[in-house]
Amino acid sequence: MGPHRVHHQILRSHHLFEPLSDDQLKELLAASQLLNLEKGDTLFNQGDKATAFYFVISGCVKIFRLTPDGQEKIFEIIGDRQTFAEAMMLMDTPNYVASAQAVGPTQLYRFSNAAYMRLLQVNQQLTFALLGKLCVRLHQRLNEIETLSLKNATHRVIRYFLSQMAQLPEDEDRIELPVAKQLVAGHLGIQPETFSRIIRRLSDEGIIDLDGRQIRILDRQRLEQFE
Repeated sequence: MGPHRVHHQILRSHHLFEPLSDDQLKELLAASQLLNLEKGDTLFNQGDKATAFYFVISGCVKIFRLTPDGQEKIFEIIGDRQTFAEAMMLMDTPNYVASAQAVGPTQLYRFSNAAYMRLLQVNQQLTFALLGKLCVRLHQRLNEIETLSLKNATHRVIRYFLSQMAQLPEDEDRIELPVAKQLVAGHLGIQPETFSRIIRRLSDEGIIDLDGRQIRILDRQRLEQFE
């Protein structure tokens, strides 16, 4: 099976593309680009004209903004089979509101906003899929605002671990950090040293076990109740 056939199957597994007919998917792909990035490669910068959205085949991309004092604030880490920047199609602003950069070797598709919008006009299922995706993103952002505003650093880390576990089968007790610990710390709005201290404390308490990027949850109930 050729790589493009595999990519088609991967795209079909995502709800932004699943409703497309074969001809519509071909039309969308004809207006797309398959990109291979290295660590540090930039896809777009805050303020660039927003003409495309992206789907990650493999690898990882960080979405971030720079604060006035030059500090990097990471909003989201995008991994395999995830999309990003699709909300820009429906926003009043014509420019990206954040920057995107590969954090390691990454392969992804760049899709034309104009081409996708043409398909939205003739495919009602596609419209509802996009709205559903944006609602999920909205709830994620609201939860992050609550976490950053109301919870201390330990609660942010615990909530992050629990959110990662929620995506796993019920009998699975291991999660894997998608990127380096300092990037996860940046996403949670805490210093890398603080993140490491919290992990050590949870490990010393016998609640988790750390092996590289893999974290095994030894006692989920205590993790949920940890103060």
